[in-house]
Amino acid sequence: MRKRTAAVFTATGILAAGALTAGAGTAAAASPTDVDFWVSDMDSSGSRSVLVVHKGRAVGAAYWEADGDRLKAVDTHADGYGVAAYLGTSPVREASTYGHKSPYTATKGGNLQEGKTYTFWVCFGGNSGQLCSKVYKVKS
Repeated sequence: MRKRTAAVFTATGILAAGALTAGAGTAAAASPTDVDFWVSDMDSSGSRSVLVVHKGRAVGAAYWEADGDRLKAVDTHADGYGVAAYLGTSPVREASTYGHKSPYTATKGGNLQEGKTYTFWVCFGGNSGQLCSKVYKVKS
């Protein structure tokens, strides 16, 4: 009887946890560990990209595309985490895959003054926490 009661409580707990996380999409996992950010050099147009590597596997990327003033976050792996790209405008421009099923690409655009320098960074994680790259310079 004790084993059966414990099994019922365990199953109920798992189902309840599943119900709580189902609405949160892919961003419901615990805070990630073992994350690396591989950044490209800024090209002549002012664009830059950052590859997100989780436990040795490429799982997403973030892009600043100076030609078109587009910020992109790409989540390529269904691991329970998302990718968010940020541009240091006022207010901060964000493209985020948090809460969406992989694969997913989020794009945020909008015209910016040409030739201006901005900061750009990427985060990986979700509602339970995230890890972020260093801040890099880009141009519009």
